[in-house]
Amino acid sequence: MGRSAAPFTRPPRAYSAWPTLVKTHLCVGHEFETPTININATLAAIYIIRSPLDVAISFSHHINKTIDATIADMATLNFWIPSRKRHVYEVIGTWSQHVGSWVGLISRPVHVMRYEDMLTNPIRAFGQLARFLRLSPTDQQLMRAIENSSFSELKRQEAEHGFNERPPMAKSFFREGKAGQWREILSPAQIERIVQAHAPMMQRFGYLQPDCGGAITLPTID
Repeated sequence: MGRSAAPFTRPPRAYSAWPTLVKTHLCVGHEFETPTININATLAAIYIIRSPLDVAISFSHHINKTIDATIADMATLNFWIPSRKRHVYEVIGTWSQHVGSWVGLISRPVHVMRYEDMLTNPIRAFGQLARFLRLSPTDQQLMRAIENSSFSELKRQEAEHGFNERPPMAKSFFREGKAGQWREILSPAQIERIVQAHAPMMQRFGYLQPDCGGAITLPTID
């Protein structure tokens, strides 16, 4: 007769003093009367915002749609991405709806980072993030963290090891990582559609000149 197995005992769970960091694409809201984000389990949030003019280009690549179709999706209330083999569907909403749902939280602190500022002045942008997280890195530590998470480094790692969040229809997850590509890619009509749909939120975060309801001055293609 074989030996009987010893009863399984689970080792004591180790609890970290640090909170768990979770990345999400979801907007804050409800789906089938269920919160998309469990605020009761949320200590704070870091929200990265990017100009919808560039988002339209990047997002079209991500979901494998034309730019025109993507612009329409970004203006569709409660827009959601269908489920895939390894991902459940995601409630995104319009670009403005998504931004507003996070920056409008009043029960939790939200640190907003503009994607463009992360590129132009990473020391300042990530230094502010470190302070928000109650960290005190040295200049060398901050620079090393920025270099190790740079777009070129992430793209290199994806080419070497792959990236499990890459949609099956996309050639790569990390594409260009630049700001202002809309000036070279979008047509004047596409720019106008995006601006007309999202002008108030774009103005709030510096993507359009402030305007109190008059005629909107469209950004120009240089």
